[in-house]
Amino acid sequence: MNIIITILILGIIIMVHELGHFLTAKYFKMPVEEFSLGMGPVLFSHEGLHTRYCLRAIPIGGFVNIKGMEVESVVKDGFNTKSPFQRFVVLVAGVVMNFILAYIIVFGSLLYNGKAVQNEKPVIGNMVETSKSFGNLKTGDEILEIDGNRIDRWEDISRVNGEIESSSMEFLIKRDGEIIKKEVELTFDEQRNDYYIGILPEYSIEKYGFIDAVSESGTAYKNLFTMILKGFKQLVTGQVSAKEISGPVGIVKIVGDASQGGVGILFWLTALLSINIGFFNLLPFPALDGGRIIFVLLEVIGIKVNKRFEEKFHMVGMIILFGLIILITFNDVLNIFNR
Repeated sequence: MNIIITILILGIIIMVHELGHFLTAKYFKMPVEEFSLGMGPVLFSHEGLHTRYCLRAIPIGGFVNIKGMEVESVVKDGFNTKSPFQRFVVLVAGVVMNFILAYIIVFGSLLYNGKAVQNEKPVIGNMVETSKSFGNLKTGDEILEIDGNRIDRWEDISRVNGEIESSSMEFLIKRDGEIIKKEVELTFDEQRNDYYIGILPEYSIEKYGFIDAVSESGTAYKNLFTMILKGFKQLVTGQVSAKEISGPVGIVKIVGDASQGGVGILFWLTALLSINIGFFNLLPFPALDGGRIIFVLLEVIGIKVNKRFEEKFHMVGMIILFGLIILITFNDVLNIFNR
């Protein structure tokens, strides 16, 4: 089931990306030979008036085959016959569509579902079932003290938990109007090398009107962008190991984990992946949109690059790209076995 959900999510993101290239190419009257989702053998095809629409066997990637991109191709209104501006618009349109899709998802989610607002009071909203405190502490308990430290706000719990080095704590809680003392055993997290309680805060849902949803979704969208840019920066500077990059197999695992949180979480994950794929395609790497955009921008400033060299450059980039996908997929499989 996780594989089907992953294919569906990635299929939507890729379709929207390729649709950006397709629509702008059609707008500038470029002949589009094929619009294809997936790679490899054709499973289904439909011959349109000027374009062949295909669904291919390998559910990774997709492409829009615009005539006139090859060096020796002589086609009326072909890609290479158009102005640098028109070619730039066609190349960048896929990324722009990914960003637009992400914003629509964020906006729609906030307008329909509202926003989860954390209760600042130290009231338990949920429990981690695998923690040792499960059953001892309960949803709805209001924490008054931890080991004699007064708790007024939820953030006080994290502060006290960080200050006290112990495998158990004495809680003073208010439950159904009654004050109760509880000796609570903590759970050890091997990854963080620390003890945690296993409690989650209480949340309420705040509904938005259309105007408020526009404003709030803009803020949430900006936060997603910032988070992804920080991730790319950490990867480039070596703060994040390349082993932590997820490929197709890793994404299935991520989608599976997210699906446990419901449809709402999957929508936000789709927005996150859409922005990620947009940024990835903007990288100045051969064969990617960003690599092709570099050559168009060089032409704009008067630097002409030999088309044969450019074609070979992108061909080598495509081979390297497929090699990286294979390596990342292999790393995903190793991570699964290690876990």
